[in-house]
Amino acid sequence: MKKILLFAVLGLATAGSWAFYPKAVAPTGYLMVVGSGRPGTTSSVPEITTIQPDGTRQVQRLPDIKIGTERNSTAAAVELHRVELLKINALVAQGWRVAHVTQSTVGVGATTETVYLLERP
Repeated sequence: MKKILLFAVLGLATAGSWAFYPKAVAPTGYLMVVGSGRPGTTSSVPEITTIQPDGTRQVQRLPDIKIGTERNSTAAAVELHRVELLKINALVAQGWRVAHVTQSTVGVGATTETVYLLERP
């Protein structure tokens, strides 16, 4: 009986020690998402740029969103914000939290850029 009790205690101690085993650390720093309808150097295609904490950059071009004319500029802005929201929701599902949002008007065409700063809680 003492042997069974000894093995049970050792088994519980071993299982309990796994709780203190080092886990993978989530990346530290901030992540930035920039939604821009600003005309690029070659075209006027809106894009969403994601900048990772290590500085790597991913650009998602949105050729289906047409910008440029006064009539469809509001619809284009709403569509760009919809795609931004989908990107932010995907990042929140990965454990990021929105820390700050900034909008700025860039250039002569009064194009609005939205910058989302995300952090790990």
